[in-house]
Amino acid sequence: SSRGQAGSSRGQAGSSRGQAGPSRAVQPTGNNAAAPKPMTDAEMAKFAESKGYTMRPVRQASKEELISVAKAMHQEDFGGEVQRIFEPEKDAAMRALETGIYISWRCPDFKWDCIRVHDKALCFCGHILTQHRQYRPDVPPNKVPCEFQGCACKAFSFIPSRPEDVGEFWHRKRPGFNPNTFRINCKTCKHSHEKHHVSGSHRCTEKGCRCVMFVSLSACAACDKHWEEHETFFESERTRKELGLPWGEAHLPFAEMSNLRNAVLTGEEGDNSRYDELVMYKASHNPNIKR
Repeated sequence: SSRGQAGSSRGQAGSSRGQAGPSRAVQPTGNNAAAPKPMTDAEMAKFAESKGYTMRPVRQASKEELISVAKAMHQEDFGGEVQRIFEPEKDAAMRALETGIYISWRCPDFKWDCIRVHDKALCFCGHILTQHRQYRPDVPPNKVPCEFQGCACKAFSFIPSRPEDVGEFWHRKRPGFNPNTFRINCKTCKHSHEKHHVSGSHRCTEKGCRCVMFVSLSACAACDKHWEEHETFFESERTRKELGLPWGEAHLPFAEMSNLRNAVLTGEEGDNSRYDELVMYKASHNPNIKR
């Protein structure tokens, strides 16, 4: 939504530039004529104003605005839809609370996680996390190779396997869509990641395909960057604290927004009961907490 609003703002600004452009353009003459010097943003705004146009600044949508748009889209089923979309990440956060091992997918320089990785999450090789070697905290992914018979994968590398993870919600509205077969495709050759080699540059293995490197066609819904710009991390709570990353109940989806956090946990924005249980669990380390 914020990208859409920002895009709209750019569109309006672009329209102003487009209308004002012809009247300020200077056509060079002769072979040695210099190209016109481009206007600064301030000069552009002043010029547009003199011609009666309005240039609106690009502004990121606030969290409240995003929630309002989401509610308008889903109406009465808002809480249930939030719970459905974030159930895998909720399960991953709950697992982290129990084990103290936080598995996440993000760009290396980020101070937040794009996706919390759960045990049934898919690896680039096409096998889920539980089909890889048992993981431990603070180990690199190359210590978590695939154990599926015949698989050459040497390191678990999470890849999104749901349309929601890459912001492609429209797939579920297509007749006959099977969410179990959704895969990320390569921008170069359009073949899925499962048709690419599991190591190296991930060249395509499809017969006759000359693609030598997997480049994700889809972008992360959380940061708008591509798969190859992300990494998978296995971290302890101590490491998360040292790196300034969310830990404990703060690792829950929308932990900073109580209404959405509650919707993820219970399907109801005003129901704090599940969160209160988690806080108590974290304080007491009770292994019998309900999931």
